[in-house]
Amino acid sequence: MSVDKKSSITLMKTLQTSTEVWSICPYDVNRFIVGTLGDRRHARIIGLNGQESDIASLTFPDKTYGAGASRCTYLPSDGVLAVTDYDKHTVQLYQIGPGTSRTVKDDRIERPEGICGAQGRVFVASRGTNTVVEMTVQGEIVKCHDVGIRPHTISVSQDGGHMVVADSESDTTIKLFKMEYA
Repeated sequence: MSVDKKSSITLMKTLQTSTEVWSICPYDVNRFIVGTLGDRRHARIIGLNGQESDIASLTFPDKTYGAGASRCTYLPSDGVLAVTDYDKHTVQLYQIGPGTSRTVKDDRIERPEGICGAQGRVFVASRGTNTVVEMTVQGEIVKCHDVGIRPHTISVSQDGGHMVVADSESDTTIKLFKMEYA
């Protein structure tokens, strides 16, 4: 899709995929990374031409996720793919290229749902703690933001200055936060 200056969108093409897509984020100008549903390949690369490929350097656990059990985001400036595991209460940080990974497990991450990244940080909607957990791409937890709702889906502006959080228990509540750093 493309968005013009008046914020209207125009459908450019429709792609059929070999797996169900649960999350999506840009990879580069011609491709994006999708988080899968019901597939042992937890994330795949799909080009604007429809060509699908695995992320060759990464090995995922031998597990298939159902609806809501995992989401992913990609931080292109850091080459990091972050994948949540709702049941294990973890975030897996994969370094694309070297193919290394690190598991982040912490009491502040409970039933992680939405995930996004900006400015070298990963933001995880921790539904079980009513917070958004902010961590570095190395997995160090920087802060837990109390959002006053059970966060489901989140997005952070690319400059890291604003965060939007949708409530998992209400289809009509979205909160916008201004983020300031000392």
